[in-house]
Formats: sequence, C-alpha cells, structure tokens
Amino acid sequence: MRNSLLRRFRYVLVAAPLTLAVGCGAVTAGPPEPVQPAPRAAVEPRNQPGVGPRTTGAAAVERAATEVEPNTIVGAVVLDRASGGRPLAINADRQFRSASLVKLLIAIDALERGADGEDRRRLYQMLELSDDGLASEYWVRGGGPDIVVRTSAELGLTGTMPPEVRGQWGEVLVTPADVVRIYEYILDMPTADRALVVDALASAPRVAADGFDQHFGIPDGLGMRWAIKQGWGNNDLAMVLHSTGLAGRDWRYLVVLLTEHPLGSDWGKSANSVTAAAKALHDLLPKA
Repeated sequence: MRNSLLRRFRYVLVAAPLTLAVGCGAVTAGPPEPVQPAPRAAVEPRNQPGVGPRTTGAAAVERAATEVEPNTIVGAVVLDRASGGRPLAINADRQFRSASLVKLLIAIDALERGADGEDRRRLYQMLELSDDGLASEYWVRGGGPDIVVRTSAELGLTGTMPPEVRGQWGEVLVTPADVVRIYEYILDMPTADRALVVDALASAPRVAADGFDQHFGIPDGLGMRWAIKQGWGNNDLAMVLHSTGLAGRDWRYLVVLLTEHPLGSDWGKSANSVTAAAKALHDLLPKA
C-alpha cells in the first residue's frame, strides 16, 4: 500500500475556497490561483551541514538508517523525562520540512483558542488518522502561517518557521529540538486537552486517512508503548519521513526521529530505514 502513494507532499495550489492537493499539506483559500510548482523554502535543509550536539550513540542510529537507505539524513533528539537527560541527539537544530508534524501545532492552537465539542472530535480525528483535509480546514480557520507564529512564541520554539507560500502547511520548517519542546508542552496542557492529543496519538492506526502505513519508525521499531505523530511527503527538493512521539511507561521518553531522503527513493525502503533507526535507538535507552 505504501508504494502506491508516491505523490505525497508535491505542493501545488489550486482553486478556492479550500482545496487540498494530493499529498501532505497544500491548501489555499480565497480566489483561484494558477497551478505552480512548489517553491524552495527559505532554508534548504538538504544543503545544511549537521547542526547541533551529537551524543555517543548518534553514529549507531545514523548507521542503522543509512545501511537500509544510503544518503539518509537523520535529525533526532530523545529526552528521558525520568532523568532529564538526552540519550540521543543528532543534528538537533537542523531544519526539516514538517510534513504532518505541523498538525500538532494546528491542534494546540485550535484547542487554546477555544474548541467546542465538534471541533474537539474533529481535531482528535485529524491527529489519529493524520487527516489532511481536516488539517487544511483548521489551518485556514487559524490564519495559516499565523498559527506557526503564535505557537512558536508561546512554546519558545527557536527553529520553527512558517512556509513561504501561505497554503503549504507541510512546508513549515521544524527542528528535532523544537519537536521535543512541542511534546513537553502537550504533556503540560490542561488535563482535557492533554488527554485529547495524547489519546489520539496513542490510537493512531496502521493505515492513515490517505492510505499510508504510518507505523514505521517508533511503532514497529522501538518495542514499547507509544503515542505517535508521523510525517511523510516530498517536494521538488527531497523526500521526508518522520517518526515522533511519546514512548515507554508513563511516557518516559520523548522521541523525535526526522529523516530526509533523496528524490526518487523508494518509500518502503525509506520507511524501513526509519524503523531501523528506532531499533538502534532502543539499545541506547536507559533501562528502568
């Protein structure tokens, strides 16, 4: 099923009032716009050198990924909430295109601006199934890039940037360190909001709303209880697959694995590389 979905994340803006292009993150509102190719982001992550601290286990995790899919670029951070330590850090401040990870910010923003019962149900579905249509709806309702500006300021995110083109929510730039901060914030949200987000992530089925197998990485590789938000997609520069979330008893670990792959890579092989990295990570985690 995964290999039949090679069109992810090819952002093209089309008609109004709200249209989602094939892939993870292209929406627009207002008058119709001409079809146009996805622009290059202000930062081209593929050309960035490694950024941020590295832990001693970084080489093992990167090696596990690249042995499956050569030329994979890995960015990762793991926070151990029990000790406060970071057993893994790779390119912690490097920017990656978010794909569906931005749905976490969309949900946080919508909940904090006041979501009624129906909105809460739909936000749960957006997170659980990684539903692009609902993400597009709430992106437009929240002011698009304004969501990123508001949440970045509130959460203290330092490397997260809105997309260059207003409707292309999957082109938001994030860093591994910022995604960890997002999960820390979620765990500190009011009880009802925290439960909504975490329960949705813990209920993510193998098959997402668009038919993609979203159990790569943490679910199939880490070997412990999880609550996940995954991301997958491509544009004119690269392909990305991200596996992020909470893991372990009492959500001891906040796990962020962001990966970038050359255009033309096989989706299944690339997903397997993320799973291999998660398996290697398991051996690095302190045992209770």
